[in-house]
Amino acid sequence: MNYKTQIERGIELLTLCQKLQSEKDGVDRPEPFQIDQSKILDQFARDINWAITNMSAMHKLIPQMLELAELGRKLEAEGKIAVEYGGDYSQAALAFVRAEHGLK
Repeated sequence: MNYKTQIERGIELLTLCQKLQSEKDGVDRPEPFQIDQSKILDQFARDINWAITNMSAMHKLIPQMLELAELGRKLEAEGKIAVEYGGDYSQAALAFVRAEHGLK
């Protein structure tokens, strides 16, 4: 199962979680990200919306992390960085680029 499918499954599970909790509580909450003033947008519904927003951000963040890791391996092959066993190529690449441009 690829990461895109896993992200979508996570969003489905969060949506189901809200539905089941709403049934259990007897609270009529709107579907995530739907505006329905006849339903109750309580803290639980807001928390689910934030969790889904964060899960959705993974669609952008995972490819960026993979590209940074690729850059890190290239920088290591060029002798510009050293990544210890168990280290993170993406973090090492980002640290290198930030240092090269005077960013902390």
